[in-house]
Amino acid sequence: MIRSATLSFLLSLVVAISVRGAENPTGRFAGASSCSTSGCHGGGEGHNQFGLWQKKDLHTRAHAILASGRSAGIAEKLGIKEAPKSARCTVCHSPLQSVNPDLFVENAKPDVGVSCETCHGPAERWLRAHTRTDYTHEMRLAAGMRDVGDFAARASVCIACHQVIEQPLLDAGHPPMTFELDAQMVAEPPHWKDEGAWLGPRAWLTGQAVALREISWALTKKPGDAELQPRWQALAWLLRKTDAGAKVLPDGGAAGEMQAASDRLARTAAKETWSKDSTLALLRKVAALGHDFRDAAQADVLPVQRRAEIVTQAVDRMWAALKTEGKLSSANVDTTVAALGQLTRAQAGFDHIKFAAALEQVEVGLELLGKP
Repeated sequence: MIRSATLSFLLSLVVAISVRGAENPTGRFAGASSCSTSGCHGGGEGHNQFGLWQKKDLHTRAHAILASGRSAGIAEKLGIKEAPKSARCTVCHSPLQSVNPDLFVENAKPDVGVSCETCHGPAERWLRAHTRTDYTHEMRLAAGMRDVGDFAARASVCIACHQVIEQPLLDAGHPPMTFELDAQMVAEPPHWKDEGAWLGPRAWLTGQAVALREISWALTKKPGDAELQPRWQALAWLLRKTDAGAKVLPDGGAAGEMQAASDRLARTAAKETWSKDSTLALLRKVAALGHDFRDAAQADVLPVQRRAEIVTQAVDRMWAALKTEGKLSSANVDTTVAALGQLTRAQAGFDHIKFAAALEQVEVGLELLGKP
């Protein structure tokens, strides 16, 4: 059975919180300051990962959000006295605050916010050796470093907090989270460098497969959930239209079957090689789906809107890759891609006819590429 990414992401913290006096099997936490020396990740260009995280990464301010009026309102509805001190909130907004003090190395203090070891794992066992040139990737992982170089593993770490939100939190006013790996990596800003070309489409497909896996897992616990079901159907519908998804994902089937299949898709997608031609081909296929929205029944507004949200993400990320790596340009496509986002976020209600028209305009814009 596949373990939920949420559980695997939080495993080391659960162990740390619940086991006093016992050694954490993955090692102890050293704190972000252990990464910050000038000879490591606090140096100049190419070695300034700590500075990028500290000055520009929104994860550093994740805990501060808990002191806002909106957070206070959510906490009050949930019967939480102080959101900044509640493990129910800090588990995502400042995970190391809830870790047992015995599981920090000597003189280390819990980081505030989402810091290095939240994603990379407790550093005690690999901190001193992980930069050695004679250390292989497998040796680092064996020492306890979490593998975030692989897109499937990276998505599994991120999605734990970026998509899986408990229903009581949503009912209390917590904003819903929609996971899309590529755009979130771009917005980070990156304090790493991935090798290769056309990585955006690879990240998009891998992340969406992981999102489908997690929603499938959630549906095994809450079959037929009115909120999860439309998102699940929308993701599966679009991912089946990719070459990799068509080979792996079942046509229908139970949530458990889809969970296993989407996990296989994520692992496959993380190793796929994309090109300008394959990216443009998928974008054209997605842009040609306008008729699906134009012909949709107005009574099915929520399922159709969920499909529109997934389609908009796909169009946005494929077009972003084609602009940056494919050197394509079209003011018309830029405008209509932006319009798709505005339509899916509309507060007055989703209009499937307008969305279909905008998607058809993307299709027209792509046909005009390169023409005078």
